[in-house]
Amino acid sequence: MDKTHIKQKVILSAVAGMILVPGRVLDVPAAGKTGEQPFVQASGIESVLEKCYETEVKDNINLYLVPTEEGEYLNMAFSDTGDYTYIRSAPDENSDWVGKLYQDSAAQVLEYLDGWTKVRSGSAEGYVPADSLITGEEASLRAEEFEDHTVTVTAYALNVRDGQGTGADILTQVGLGETYEVTGDPVDGWYPVKVGEIDGWVSGNYVTEETSYSYGETKEEEEARLEEEARRAEEARAAETGAAAGILPGGSVTGQAVIDYACQFIGNPYVWGGTSLTDGADCSGFVQSVYAHFGVSLPRTTYEMVNSGYAVSYAEALPGDLILYDGHVGLYMGDGTIVNAMNEADGIGICSATYTNIIAVRRVL
Repeated sequence: MDKTHIKQKVILSAVAGMILVPGRVLDVPAAGKTGEQPFVQASGIESVLEKCYETEVKDNINLYLVPTEEGEYLNMAFSDTGDYTYIRSAPDENSDWVGKLYQDSAAQVLEYLDGWTKVRSGSAEGYVPADSLITGEEASLRAEEFEDHTVTVTAYALNVRDGQGTGADILTQVGLGETYEVTGDPVDGWYPVKVGEIDGWVSGNYVTEETSYSYGETKEEEEARLEEEARRAEEARAAETGAAAGILPGGSVTGQAVIDYACQFIGNPYVWGGTSLTDGADCSGFVQSVYAHFGVSLPRTTYEMVNSGYAVSYAEALPGDLILYDGHVGLYMGDGTIVNAMNEADGIGICSATYTNIIAVRRVL
């Protein structure tokens, strides 16, 4: 992967004649202003460095000041702590905490005090102990360690394979606009990705890559996140309680109950235009009749079913979801399989959900 390498320089104050050094502000003799450019000429920089050495700041001059390659100066830092460190409202361990800086999170250094550093990380801004940060030259050298790499799918449907190349087996499919974690370096134009519990490879021709950092969060953001996690956990517990009976909390049927019912008809015949689960059905007739048993009305044809319910990605597919192809439909069973009315030779049976390109996945429950 191409990396943005950060080179170390001394950061100059936007105020002409001043330079920021940890713990102090040094005066710089004005070196002649030209137009609106607030630059200190080389002779001025040398003068500042001499003062730094004279005042024993020389060991710290490179500690915090790191510019980006584009020329914009940025005091980059990374959290070097356990799970998290508190971001406080003042440089005092007894002050209120206003946020959390999590392990390996990136931050921008704003100010230096004795034993404390003021930072901004995401929306959180405040003070953290200076020894909880990796800064300066070390931060610039180790920046790549803290990068998060993701890819976003640019194709309507993209195969995730168990190796590099189109000859590798298809594990699953992902959809347009979905973003996934990159778990390693690309090989021959193929990216290793994590899709749910599946580790596979996608072609670099159909994704865009993005590099970012993780950041801290404010106290309010943490509270909102924990409330949302608690709500989802409660919903999951309620769903699990009802799942044993095949009923969702609202009294509706579960997708697994749909699959259990559909699988009773495996081995029955395929009949073009048919809707009978016993005497014969085609693919859409089979799906329509299975759902009709539970009081759910679906359109008659595959082309109409593509608009039923709401769309989910294949990676999010659950038992009972409709898996739609070009002219075919089946019911997702889980574990990468569907139950469907296949053809006259095979009748109603089970096959891989990725036997051909998936057009859409629709959830109707």
